[in-house]
Amino acid sequence: MKKIYIIGPPGSGKSTLSKKLSNKYKINNYELDKVVWDDDHGNIKRAEEEILKMFNDIIKTDSWIIEDVGRSKFSEGREQADIIYYLKISKKMAYFRVLKRWIKQRLGKEQFNHPPTFKQLLYFLSIVRSYYQNEKNKLASLQKYNEKLHYLKKKDIECLLK
Repeated sequence: MKKIYIIGPPGSGKSTLSKKLSNKYKINNYELDKVVWDDDHGNIKRAEEEILKMFNDIIKTDSWIIEDVGRSKFSEGREQADIIYYLKISKKMAYFRVLKRWIKQRLGKEQFNHPPTFKQLLYFLSIVRSYYQNEKNKLASLQKYNEKLHYLKKKDIECLLK
């Protein structure tokens, strides 16, 4: 496997899995949130042209691990992927993990891309809600990749990383 695409809701463990697979296979990993948002300049959204250029530069390389919530604008990455992992967690668990992450960030026990303000917490909780409202459509759009699509739960991830 040279090209791995990881999809899942906020708090599903995409970044953690991406980093661990990157170490295991010695392949660069990319968080598409960091392509969309310019954290170095006040956490502002990049221009669409810049986003697509950065993304296309990533997928032109020989190998990569990409993690994302499954935005439609990045479908070319799923087309080119050798394997797609969809991380399955319940909505309740996603809410819990987002809240837990925010608390850890507020306490200085975890790094963050976005300042852990109350407004930011509400924003991420709304992203979780929106994700699950659209999950059926997202899953339906992934069916065309059925031969390379793998649904992972916690125990599957543990086996994958061994």
